[in-house]
Amino acid sequence: MIALPLLFALLARFTFTAAVPANESGLIFGYFFAFSADDGDAATFTNEDDGEYAIQWGENSGHFIGGAGWTPGSPQSISYSTFSPVGNSWFSIYGWTTDPLVEYRILEENFGGVDPTVGLTSKGSLTSDGSVYDIYEAQIVDGVSPVGTSNFTQYWSIRQSPVNAGIPTVTTQNHFTAWAAAGMPLGTFGYQIVATEQVGGASTATNAGSLSVLVRTRPAGFCAIEYAQCGGEGFTGPNCCVSNTTCVQNNQFFSQCLAD
Repeated sequence: MIALPLLFALLARFTFTAAVPANESGLIFGYFFAFSADDGDAATFTNEDDGEYAIQWGENSGHFIGGAGWTPGSPQSISYSTFSPVGNSWFSIYGWTTDPLVEYRILEENFGGVDPTVGLTSKGSLTSDGSVYDIYEAQIVDGVSPVGTSNFTQYWSIRQSPVNAGIPTVTTQNHFTAWAAAGMPLGTFGYQIVATEQVGGASTATNAGSLSVLVRTRPAGFCAIEYAQCGGEGFTGPNCCVSNTTCVQNNQFFSQCLAD
């Protein structure tokens, strides 16, 4: 398994093609972005504005995981949109906790049908957000984690029914509560991302793919940066501006943050 880094820097919008191994992360407009790969050919990760990202990979790309979210994570409700999924991949809410050291996934969509349950132990089920989810657990020995090579536990919730059209929501607290009731406690939250994970295995023609994702749940306390939109009719983004800038109305449809 891949452990994404806990350290990060303030970044602007970026695109990179990651050589393998790769371990990249950063903050943009309040969102935590991360991408990590451990084998196969390179994949291209594009970090867009306002919680959107895209990943493209070729038929010889190996295992990678990347996405956008928060650091630290929390038991929050997460809304997202996905666009044009192609290729073998898992789409999940993914994160880590410490004390205990846990890697967790709430698997929402499985593009390509690679079975995630191999080697997992069933721990029951829960109902949340219009679907039954099967709960699983696994023990990992000498795996890669945010604290280095270590033993840790994996927690899984795997959605049974297709995700509804529109803007799906994942109520993570329902999963965390069900896990605790099944004897699967979480610890202190590290990062938490809406993640795309390539799982098809390299050197297969059907492995090549792409996925675009828009994370709609905004980071707490997020304010627009200089020149970003901060208001206007129908605008649903932040109405505050970062320090030393002020939200200035241009017309009824558009206001932006400008330097004081």
